[in-house]
Amino acid sequence: MRTHEDLVFDLEREEQKVTISGKKYIFVELSGEERDSYLNDIGGRMRTENGKPAGIKNFNGMHAFLISLSLKCVETGEPVPVNVKEIQKWPARLVSKLFDSAKKLSALDEEDEEKNE
Repeated sequence: MRTHEDLVFDLEREEQKVTISGKKYIFVELSGEERDSYLNDIGGRMRTENGKPAGIKNFNGMHAFLISLSLKCVETGEPVPVNVKEIQKWPARLVSKLFDSAKKLSALDEEDEEKNE
């Protein structure tokens, strides 16, 4: 019988400090429920052809939604979620970088998932 290494985890979510124009934020790893909410949102945006995914039909707020699930403002001490409308006003270059960081922190990056299989 072949044995495998034990799997050992803790329940504390990973965090990453973020500073935007001098304002302090943290990214918090998504919970399972938040991840599912994001994946359901993405699934609802998919365009299909012959029953197979063929692209995304609506990009509005897609990046901002994931960021809003992860990003918390910590300027006042207590973490406060940042809403989608605020994020949508930020420069695209910033939103793209934050989106990539949020995906990586919560293991939503497809390339990372393939490497881990």
